[in-house]
Amino acid sequence: MTVFRLILLLMGSVVLAACGENDRPPEQQKQKTLFIKKMKPKVLTAGQRTELDFPPEVIADVEAASGAAAEPFFEEIEIRSENLKGDVMLSGKRLCGFNVRTRRADEIIENLAASLRSRGFLIFRSEQNYGAVPDIVTVIRGSSSYDILRIQKTEAPNYHLTTKAIIAWLRDQQKLGAFVVTGAGSDWVEARFIRQPRNLRAFAAKVAGFAPDVLREGNGSTEKLADAIGTTNGFRLVWD
Repeated sequence: MTVFRLILLLMGSVVLAACGENDRPPEQQKQKTLFIKKMKPKVLTAGQRTELDFPPEVIADVEAASGAAAEPFFEEIEIRSENLKGDVMLSGKRLCGFNVRTRRADEIIENLAASLRSRGFLIFRSEQNYGAVPDIVTVIRGSSSYDILRIQKTEAPNYHLTTKAIIAWLRDQQKLGAFVVTGAGSDWVEARFIRQPRNLRAFAAKVAGFAPDVLREGNGSTEKLADAIGTTNGFRLVWD
């Protein structure tokens, strides 16, 4: 056998092996390893701490309670462009607080909310991940828990509800039972009762009427929702 023929045979074997691999059922083909690079959170820098001008002990207390380093929290804002003609708004970000990542969000908020509020700060859950990854707890300046909704731009476009409309509804419900907002995102709110409503079923009906999507969270009826509100001593508003 000549060298040339030997080379041809080797090349043919490689081609056949490749074809054979592709002809196998997907479950028998070699699986390629997929690597997902986890983004490292950006910690609050010395410059950002100076810009925030929060008392160092406020940041330290939350970091100690969560066991995590503080990260910058930015509010989404709109800036009128000076370089373009007409009413053109450009989106931007403003540093206005800090975050920590924790699996004990409820405990930390309950333990620190009163002391922080007395100093002019609000602590709340800004992202809920249901145990898959740690929740995000945020601290901002504020005197009213409704400031949380304002800074989070909480709204429900599908139901034609603006941030102001949601705040107005919440204020009206304070007549039935006193509560404070403990968390909010772009399309959800959670609150904890200081004094529960006398009629939980009636309150649950009002919640379901204002935020119907809450019934999809395992509360298929207002009766079940009322039970959940009583058990957790709080309620959620959700708009998908």
